[in-house]
Amino acid sequence: MRCVSVILMVILILPWISLAAEAKRPRIGLVLGGGGARGLSHVGVLEVLEKNRIPVDCIVGTSIGSLVGAGYAVGRTPQEMKEHIQAADWSRMFLARPPRKAYPFRRKQDDSLSMLGVEVGLSDKGQILLPRSAISTQEIEYFLRTLTYGSTYPKFDNLPTPYRAIATNLANGEMVVLGNGDLVTAMRASMAVPGVFPAVPSEGRLLADGGLVRNLPVDIARQLCADVVIVVDVSSAPLQQDEIGSIFSVMDQYTRLMMIQNVHPQLKSLTGKDVLISPVFKDLGSTDFGKSEPLIQAGSEAALKALPGLQRYSIPESEYAKWKVDREKKKYTAKSLAKVSVGESGWVNPQTLVGDLKVKTGEVFPIESFHDQLMSLYATGDYSQLDYELHDGPLGQELLVLPIEKSWGPNYLNFGLSLGTDFESSYPWNLTAMYRRTWVNSLGAEWKTILQAGNSSRFNTEFYQPLGVGKSGFVAPHFKYYRLPLAIWQDGEEVAKYRYSKLTAGVDIGAGSRFGELRFGPSYNVYRASQSIGPALLPDSRTYDYGLRLNLFYDQLDNYFFPTDGQSFDLYGYYSLGASEDIKNYGVYGLQFRDAFRAGKGAVQITVKGQTSTGDSTVLADVSWLGGFLNLSSFHYQELIGDQLAYGSVQYYHPTGLLSGSYWGVAAETGRVFNYFDERLADDWHYSGTMYIAYDSFLGPMYFATAYGDNEVWSFYFMLGKQF
Repeated sequence: MRCVSVILMVILILPWISLAAEAKRPRIGLVLGGGGARGLSHVGVLEVLEKNRIPVDCIVGTSIGSLVGAGYAVGRTPQEMKEHIQAADWSRMFLARPPRKAYPFRRKQDDSLSMLGVEVGLSDKGQILLPRSAISTQEIEYFLRTLTYGSTYPKFDNLPTPYRAIATNLANGEMVVLGNGDLVTAMRASMAVPGVFPAVPSEGRLLADGGLVRNLPVDIARQLCADVVIVVDVSSAPLQQDEIGSIFSVMDQYTRLMMIQNVHPQLKSLTGKDVLISPVFKDLGSTDFGKSEPLIQAGSEAALKALPGLQRYSIPESEYAKWKVDREKKKYTAKSLAKVSVGESGWVNPQTLVGDLKVKTGEVFPIESFHDQLMSLYATGDYSQLDYELHDGPLGQELLVLPIEKSWGPNYLNFGLSLGTDFESSYPWNLTAMYRRTWVNSLGAEWKTILQAGNSSRFNTEFYQPLGVGKSGFVAPHFKYYRLPLAIWQDGEEVAKYRYSKLTAGVDIGAGSRFGELRFGPSYNVYRASQSIGPALLPDSRTYDYGLRLNLFYDQLDNYFFPTDGQSFDLYGYYSLGASEDIKNYGVYGLQFRDAFRAGKGAVQITVKGQTSTGDSTVLADVSWLGGFLNLSSFHYQELIGDQLAYGSVQYYHPTGLLSGSYWGVAAETGRVFNYFDERLADDWHYSGTMYIAYDSFLGPMYFATAYGDNEVWSFYFMLGKQF
């Protein structure tokens, strides 16, 4: 009887003993600090915590710490996060530009002008307006959404691991602790470094990087759940005096010192129960996102050094397995989309978003295809950001699209510079300015004007009027004028120079998309040619005609100057219906085609172009030429002039590995003109072989090149900007 009593007592008491043991386990809060790319080391710390069965009961993160913290809080394992981070294209993510293929064709056309990568705004009062941040987080948002499963939770306490993100109210400098709402919005706000990333509007506040007020939010972790905190500090130490030698280092030191002011009180609050982990980064910096592997390794090494302190909180394997199962049960499960709405906009007609966002309710939110749609809309150039939020509603997920128009729009200025030399006779240069006024009316009309001065002069203006919101059809009245020197060559010598100009006024009707454009319409043209230097080999002339022009464009190259994939072509034709006495009815027809594809680590580009004419034409009606860099390179610029010509080339270019965007390349070229007065040049096909070193710089493509051909002449080139 006594034995039975003892057994019953043990059965009754055992659950209470187990509960008491669990109650004795201190609740652990993980604090992940900010520090740019160095924060990727947080993943290495998490790996060590999991291997040593150390549970995390809540997470508080700032800046990059909020990113890693949210990934873990939604249920990602450290290994999954590591793979996600290493698969990311960080250079593209911070480039803040959509893939070129996503751009509307009208934006792709501007690439041929080799404009600088800086766009400024122009107010109606003539003031220059600048962007408020250097980098858009459009690509980063997609990374954050996929990292967190596109999940929605009414409160961050309901995540598999309760979570908080720290941000700063940019209006008054107060700390904002984000514990509910859209998860990715909280992450973006916490990492919105002022001037680098755009501030994030949320509940009437403008939020920025939390490192300004609490780079190590130890106190918030204690308030949330923690009896014990594990703190990972990845901030940068102050620069030494001899390291402060430029304006940039002074600005860097200012930021470091500012953050240290709010870090010190948090570190002082640590007790003997807490664990501080400070990874050693050596030469790894806050911008080295592409070096994720050594950064994560630095976190692992630092956590292993702190293992004696960490192992105090290791729990038995069975208990840790139960903790993991509990986390797994709370992981997000996909829900159907119940509602789609679009936030307010200013000058952009919101119907463009409503019409182009093809998202169906009643189905699971299609995160990948939706991001492709957003990227195409972002590529129109109207928005500095196309954000969205996901919230839980009574019937499922609710999607809110938040269009943020460019604060420096809708009037834009851009500039371009091109120059070059063959170190002998040709020294072309041009300065270009482009003005765009977008959304002139609610249908999305655009007025674009291009002014160019230098070796050649150009003035183009066009009013592009869509025929409906989101419609491909358009009407475009235009006026174009350009003037350039025209060289006349004989026997390899420049013997004369003419001034040539063409004026065109017309109206096009057509249809366009991101793939290309079809245009058709009447135009009136005036041509002038007059002797400038040398003998009068061609008569001075002033002629005009009017007729119909057709253009069919297609462009899906991934890069204009150094493509690795895609094709482009321009099929054009013009037929004169009437003219001055000097020109009778004639037609000019042509094709320009480019194809690019990868070949090993390099790329091949094939170029073909040709032009022919019919009827009674003159070479001065539509001037074309061969000669010059990558246009039959061993021949001088404009050495072969004609209204009928053919040209083809094959280029291969390969990254040098020395500097991102730098290449070495070779090209084989052939071409000829027809009906040219110098029969030696017109009767034969000509050949050139070209070698170059190139760099796709901020100012435009830069080339150093040499060429040799059947004319038995070595040519040398330096080019910056578009090829002349």
